[in-house]
Amino acid sequence: MKDKLDDFINLLAKSSLNYHDFLQKANDIGELTDIIEPKNLADWRLLGLELERAQNGKIMMPTRFRDFNEQVFCIVDIETSGGINSGQIIEIGAVKIQGGKEIGRFETLVWANEIPQNISELTGIYQFDLIGAPRLANALESFRLFLSDSVFVAHNVKFDYEFISISLARLGFGMLLNRKICTIDLARRTIESQRYGLGALKQIFGIDNTHHRALNDAIAACEIFKECIKRLPWHVQSVEDLILFSKTAKTLKVPKMSEQADLRV
Repeated sequence: MKDKLDDFINLLAKSSLNYHDFLQKANDIGELTDIIEPKNLADWRLLGLELERAQNGKIMMPTRFRDFNEQVFCIVDIETSGGINSGQIIEIGAVKIQGGKEIGRFETLVWANEIPQNISELTGIYQFDLIGAPRLANALESFRLFLSDSVFVAHNVKFDYEFISISLARLGFGMLLNRKICTIDLARRTIESQRYGLGALKQIFGIDNTHHRALNDAIAACEIFKECIKRLPWHVQSVEDLILFSKTAKTLKVPKMSEQADLRV
C-alpha cells in the first residue's frame, strides 16, 4: 500500500492531475483514506504535503514551480534508543532555513523508560538526562507543528524520516508526507570526496561540534546542505528540480587510493 502512495506522490511531483483523476487515485489508497479526506487539501497539508487547486481545476504541487531559494527546508536529526522495532526516539533536533538563512530551531529530549548502555556511550544521553522530558506523543506533536509542510532534509534521510513517520502513525497522528532530500545523496552529486559520512564532510568544511547529538548533527547537516546548494548547476531551479537532481545526477565520488590503483591496471 505504501508503494501505491509513494507512486501517487511521485506522479504529482511530475505533473498536475485532473481533479477527478486526483480523487479517484487518492481514494484508492486505503492507508490514506483511513486518516484524511483526500478532497480536503488542508488535510494533506496537515500530513506535510502542500497541494493546490489551480485555476484550471487541476491539483498541483507548488514545489514543481517554486524556486528552491524561496522554499522552507527543515534539516532534521534524531537520536534513538534502538531500531524502530526495539527502541524509540530520545532526542529531536532541527533547523529551518529559507534562502540560506536560519529562520527557526527545534530541540527536545524525549522521555524513554530505558536507554541501553551502548546508546548512552554513543550519544552521551543517559537515563537521568530524560527526567522531566516530554513524552514521545507530546514531543512529536510539537515537532510536527514546527516541521509543517517544509521539505524534510537529513543526512541519511531514510532513517530519520521513516523513524519519525512510523512513530507518528503508531501514535495515531498519521504518517509524514513531506517532500524530502538526503544530504548524502546531494553531497555525492556536488562535492568531490572519498567518503560522505557526516564526520567526513564536517572535516572537509571545518564544522566543529559534538557528534551524535540531534541539534548539533542537524546544524552540521544544514551547513553541508548549504554548501551543496552553492555547487548546483544552473538548470536546477525549482524544489522538484533539486529533489530529482539529488537522486539522479552523476556522482562525484573520488576513488580511494586502492581503487585508483585498480583502475590503472
